[in-house]
Amino acid sequence: MSNQDDLNISDVTPGTLERTLRSRADAWSYSSETENAVAHSASSGHLSPEMRMAAGYYVNGKKAAAAAGRDVTDPDAPKDDAHKLTAAYRALSQPRPNSL
Repeated sequence: MSNQDDLNISDVTPGTLERTLRSRADAWSYSSETENAVAHSASSGHLSPEMRMAAGYYVNGKKAAAAAGRDVTDPDAPKDDAHKLTAAYRALSQPRPNSL
């Protein structure tokens, strides 16, 4: 799948381009299903033409949102520090193999 943007910047004014990219950034929201589809497509998986088009719009919106300074990571993913802390507590709660 090609993630090339269909926006022809030679035909637009800087103000129009700014509005278009801002609109894409504002409309974008994280979708785990679309992230999975994009990853599947990147690994040579087959997607329907409709899903390829939706994934292309999603990727372009994500790029615009990232360029606008928005966080484009999974909001439900555990953060590294919290994950490390949880793992440490789990390790403490496990009995040691050679303890009495």
